[in-house]
Amino acid sequence: MAGLIVIGLRLLIWLLLSADLETANVAIGLAVALALPLPRRHRQLPVSALGRSLWASLKAIPLAYREALALLIRRPGREVEELQPVEYRPGSPVAALVFLDVFRITITPLTIALGMDGPGRSYRVHRLESHHPLPQEPGR
Repeated sequence: MAGLIVIGLRLLIWLLLSADLETANVAIGLAVALALPLPRRHRQLPVSALGRSLWASLKAIPLAYREALALLIRRPGREVEELQPVEYRPGSPVAALVFLDVFRITITPLTIALGMDGPGRSYRVHRLESHHPLPQEPGR
């Protein structure tokens, strides 16, 4: 079961990177996903943590569109570096959860993950605040 999830995530990443759903591209992506070796050890991934991470990643997609639209309308404001806590226990089988968290953070145009603070307790996130409107042209 875990192997199918890994292959599915690899194929999803391929399709997101290539942005092409033609049959040939899907076949190439599936071939690449199957050709890469699977991890040797599979520790049990908490399904509830995976579900929460998937849901948070899906909710980030509309936020990314909203932030992109805000960038078109207003200029970015000040830069902020903040810590976002990691919701899973360090040392757990978290490779998929780390990927989903970093995806959730970096899909939005105003944020990027800089790394982890300490032994995996929180992400260092660089964020632009978009609260400053564009200056009005003179005479308007």
